[in-house]
Amino acid sequence: MLQGVRVVELATLVAVPTAAAVLADLGAEVIKIESKDGDALRRQAQPGEEHSPLFTNCNRGKKSVVLNVRDTEDLKLLHALIDTADIFMTSERAPELRGLGLDFDTVHRRHKRLVYAHLTPWGQSGPRSDRRGDDVGVWWAATGLMDMLRTSDAAGPPRLLPGMGDLVTSQQIVAGISLALVYQQRTGEGQLVDACSLRSGLFVNGCLLTMQARAEAKLGVQGWTLETSRKNPMRADRTGTFNPCVNNYRTVDNKFVMLMGLELPRHMPTVLKILGLEHLIPDMKGLPGNRKMFIAEMDKAFAKVKFDDICATFDREGVWYTPVKKYEDMVEDVQAGACGAFVNVPGVDHKVLATPIKFSEFSAVPRAPAPSLGQQTSQVLEALQSKL
Repeated sequence: MLQGVRVVELATLVAVPTAAAVLADLGAEVIKIESKDGDALRRQAQPGEEHSPLFTNCNRGKKSVVLNVRDTEDLKLLHALIDTADIFMTSERAPELRGLGLDFDTVHRRHKRLVYAHLTPWGQSGPRSDRRGDDVGVWWAATGLMDMLRTSDAAGPPRLLPGMGDLVTSQQIVAGISLALVYQQRTGEGQLVDACSLRSGLFVNGCLLTMQARAEAKLGVQGWTLETSRKNPMRADRTGTFNPCVNNYRTVDNKFVMLMGLELPRHMPTVLKILGLEHLIPDMKGLPGNRKMFIAEMDKAFAKVKFDDICATFDREGVWYTPVKKYEDMVEDVQAGACGAFVNVPGVDHKVLATPIKFSEFSAVPRAPAPSLGQQTSQVLEALQSKL
């Protein structure tokens, strides 16, 4: 699909490298530029491993070239290599890129067709634009997502999942590059693909933020104040959900079922009948005000049934639900395997996550393992020198 497309990547850790790995799965030639110490993820390997499984996941199918961008001659080689590319991807800070002559404006003047993808924590402008940031600090903490996961105003934020924001952002980068490539093919012009961790984290919380924006737009109207718009902040406490039919419940054998009955009038009566709570159906007109009563009664009912029995009944009656799975069971999960969520990498003894989008006419799978540090330095630079 992207055969013949050359990508030069100057980035470390998760977000941009994962985006580049997806492009490699799609057939692009991806040249990863590393220092002599290599990407930090390499150094998270266990004893006896060349690099960590996460490095494999983020860097399968690439070529590794070691260059010291602080060295004048190596920097010239990097500039020359970028001149041969269709796409340049980086997560380096803007001041550092400007100092190396690798900022978008400088590179674009020399290479008009280049698609230049730049991920920053805070965006290209604003008071924090040149600050450092990471997945947990920006995507989670600075967007309000971390605060939402507190179960009460008195509780602190929970431990957060590693790399989640970076992995979400990586797919936004892929989407942006794909659209810029279409534009490049139509016009012959490259452009900046400006990805931002802050925008990414805000975007995934778009449902609540849109409602909050509307609430604050009503300030001064019909007595609304800033305190009115913020008096009921969303918290992770499951007893506070507005819809008892979109919630999780524990069975007698200590397993959990997640109901997905978003359309309350359509789904709730069936669930209540199955649980022996049909006498509560008339009280549905009091929702969401009486939601805690419903959740408490449903908790009691679920606590009396076995997981397998209630799942079989729900299947038979067409209830929308899913078991709450443990992440450690997902590698061998039947449905995850059937939908192609995991894939094997040549020469690697464990599965990695597959490119999440599938195509009918192209198999987006890893063509090679992650490279050893500097594995293709000589090959790539010799070919480059022959063209200079």
